[in-house]
Amino acid sequence: MHESRSSEGSLLAKFLGYTVNIKMLSINDYFELYKAILLRLDERKGPLEYHISRNKIVKTWDGFLFFARARSPDIYATAVAERYELEKWFKPLAKGVQVDVGEYIGTCTMMVCKSVDLDVRIEPHPSNFAVFVVNVELNDCSNAVLVNKAVGMFEDQLLMFVLIKNHYISFSTASLKQRSEEHLEIKVKVGSLDSILRKLGVSQINLLKIDIEGYITESLLGVLDTLKKTRNLFIELSKRGMTAYKTLKL
Repeated sequence: MHESRSSEGSLLAKFLGYTVNIKMLSINDYFELYKAILLRLDERKGPLEYHISRNKIVKTWDGFLFFARARSPDIYATAVAERYELEKWFKPLAKGVQVDVGEYIGTCTMMVCKSVDLDVRIEPHPSNFAVFVVNVELNDCSNAVLVNKAVGMFEDQLLMFVLIKNHYISFSTASLKQRSEEHLEIKVKVGSLDSILRKLGVSQINLLKIDIEGYITESLLGVLDTLKKTRNLFIELSKRGMTAYKTLKL
């Protein structure tokens, strides 16, 4: 019973986050959101987003537009995820050149692109990248440079794994790491971050953000030159990534 109440409390908190942080562009979209929480409470299956069955465009609390796919984490990424980081870290550092590796659908890009000189965003999954392109057009981010590649050690083509459960596709956790759970597989282009930025002529970076779902150790040798010209670094590390952390400290 305690676990059930905890789950319902978390669900309510997420729902409130949606109603506060985003605006739907039609009454029907609001109705679907309310219907989704009722279905989730009734069926107790999957996350709230599993029950959102139609693609839609939503507006954030600060006026940006995002395309959100049905049965995906897109609405969560737009409305709730990383808001603290955006307000406290990314926006204050929004100047010069920013580089984001593993940017998903562009939640950070839209909110800082007008404040920086150059905005380089790297996203490997083709479906995420397609949504990213739409979001850039919706928000007129003319200084954003989008690269459809995964970051690794060398130029290559590798399989990317995307978790799937009950028709809910976890696009936000797409990874070059092999998955043991049910997943989709898709081949993606890979390149070193050093090589990608060299081709773009990037010589200095004010902020570099790397979130590549546990693949940092495997890509580290292709990032070292980039780190030398980076002023501020945000990087997501799992326990397996502590080897990379020790190297970064050096």
